[in-house]
Amino acid sequence: MSKGWKIVLIVGVVIAVMYAALLGLLFYFGDGGGRGGASWGSSGTVGVVRLDGVISADSQASLYGGGGIDPVWAAETLRDADADSSIDAVVLRVNSPGGSPAASWEIYQAVREMQKPVVVSVADVVASGAYYFSSAADSIVAAPSSEVGSIGVILTAQDLQGLFEKIGVGYTVITKGEYKDIGSPAREMTAQEKAILSAQMEKIYQRFIADVAEGRQNLDEKQVAALANGLTYPGEEALQLGLIDKVGSYADALDEAARLAQLDTGDYGVRYMEPESSGGILPLLFGARAGDLARSLGNSLANGVREGLSGASSGGPRVE
Repeated sequence: MSKGWKIVLIVGVVIAVMYAALLGLLFYFGDGGGRGGASWGSSGTVGVVRLDGVISADSQASLYGGGGIDPVWAAETLRDADADSSIDAVVLRVNSPGGSPAASWEIYQAVREMQKPVVVSVADVVASGAYYFSSAADSIVAAPSSEVGSIGVILTAQDLQGLFEKIGVGYTVITKGEYKDIGSPAREMTAQEKAILSAQMEKIYQRFIADVAEGRQNLDEKQVAALANGLTYPGEEALQLGLIDKVGSYADALDEAARLAQLDTGDYGVRYMEPESSGGILPLLFGARAGDLARSLGNSLANGVREGLSGASSGGPRVE
């Protein structure tokens, strides 16, 4: 390659990087400016926290940005908002199928401890663990077609012993402790082991019901237990059942938060509280929307692979 072509190539790369950075700035400011992005009003400010994906303490950043709902970040962000004198109320914009019981409980506790009004705005779905922590909010607003509820607990485990035998795979497990390999895919679970796990899940299930009843003061434990069948309900039915407080849009949820904070609903600001850094290259270059798009594509591919497998993994209980 001649020296002239090398110069052209270098100039081309520089232009491409500058163009990518410009697009990133456009996405950034067009989406509310990332962390602290805001519109201003004279009567006060509503903080907005977006919680998207599966709830898990294992949620980690990737090339495409954060993946799932990190309970530590969610709880710390709520506490920061409560301590911030410039924020009068908080809207949680939630879109999640649920996840870990422990992680969901952590966020539930943070919502319960809030001194300022908290309103949950349901996107497509607020189910299982997501409904767990949402139940502690002062108000839940969902669209007519949003799916809400799914109070229940699930634990999955695979028995791959027959498959291993067919393909000639030997599986040796050495343990110290009678139940150390409980749930191992190399063998069928015994009746006693199933009973042990079922008893543990029952405790998580009952805690789920009790905490929802405590958060949803319009429902007692008996009423919540009757709804704790694992089903989700469309927004209008969820309203009739007492699982939400209002059928409405994201804008309605903002107005509800402003009303609860005694702000002028025609003149208040909105401040978006996002992570300082999503940890990915794409959000850095193109803003949060690029990370969302990439995660959506990745989730779609992963779901396709998962549906094509008869049993890919086993894990701990999930509130679903």
